[in-house]
Amino acid sequence: MKRALSIILGVALVLSFASVYAGEWPERTINIIVYAAAGGATDLSNRAIAEGLKGPLGVDVVASNMPGAMGGTAVNYVWTSKHDGYVFAGVSEGYLGQCVLGIHHTTAKDWEWFMVGGTPGLISVKAGSPYKDFQQLYDDVKSKPGEIKIATSIPGCIWNIQWLTAKKYGGFDLKFVPYGGSFPSQTACMAGEIEVAWTGLGEQSEFVKGRKLQPLAVYDTKPLEFAGLTIPPITNSIKQFVGFALPSDTPRDILAKATDAFKVAMKHKAVADYGKMKYSELYGYYGEKSKTIAINQQKVFAWLLYDEGIAKKSPAEFGIPRP
Repeated sequence: MKRALSIILGVALVLSFASVYAGEWPERTINIIVYAAAGGATDLSNRAIAEGLKGPLGVDVVASNMPGAMGGTAVNYVWTSKHDGYVFAGVSEGYLGQCVLGIHHTTAKDWEWFMVGGTPGLISVKAGSPYKDFQQLYDDVKSKPGEIKIATSIPGCIWNIQWLTAKKYGGFDLKFVPYGGSFPSQTACMAGEIEVAWTGLGEQSEFVKGRKLQPLAVYDTKPLEFAGLTIPPITNSIKQFVGFALPSDTPRDILAKATDAFKVAMKHKAVADYGKMKYSELYGYYGEKSKTIAINQQKVFAWLLYDEGIAKKSPAEFGIPRP
């Protein structure tokens, strides 16, 4: 009897200690492991939100780059680390194709998403191109399907997926030429190696302002006023998002504190400055809203990559239904 009582009291003490310990989170530095190289939107957004998180969390928050394996190195590092709220994954919507590409086994349902913002996609041609508006380009594409060359950064990125959506559902059938990122895709367009560059406003901005690239359309539901131009919209199926994610099995009280801190951090000057610098709409999405966005966009990403023969695995293997 005494032994049983001793065991019960011991378990109760351990549980009590664990509860107190969890309630003290965070007690040390938090690391945001960014799955992209320095200088891009994923990197800069996480550095900005890290500054904003320091105050409400009361500890240092450090963003570190861990590129490799198309983001899989960082995602795997975070997933295999202890899910105690001290290691965040700095990611973008590009994560959503990882499971079918054979990069990482988790899906959008396995993470809690904190979306800082995103920039719209621009469909542009080089200055002096014979295409003066999107309708001219579209008509030429319809008459010569698969002949006009396009670059959208790496396969499976948001711009590539936006174009694949336009190709599948709108007949915007161009010849895809892969480049190692948005910058080389844009310079290839300016050099005349390809006819069309489909990348983000934040990445094209200086070339548009310098009249090196001529935007024909924005992938959105509303026109974009930029650099003295009115750029017409074509659609709004999927959008870029950048920010961070935590494994869904992170303790609830830690996720609640992270959410409260995120709300405060979104108002920080560093985040506002990031939005202006990268021409990004600031979302501040979290909880059920951000998770729904990630899950719905993953359906589009995964099935388009599979239907195009790019994916190594079927989305059905991961329980991802067709959109």
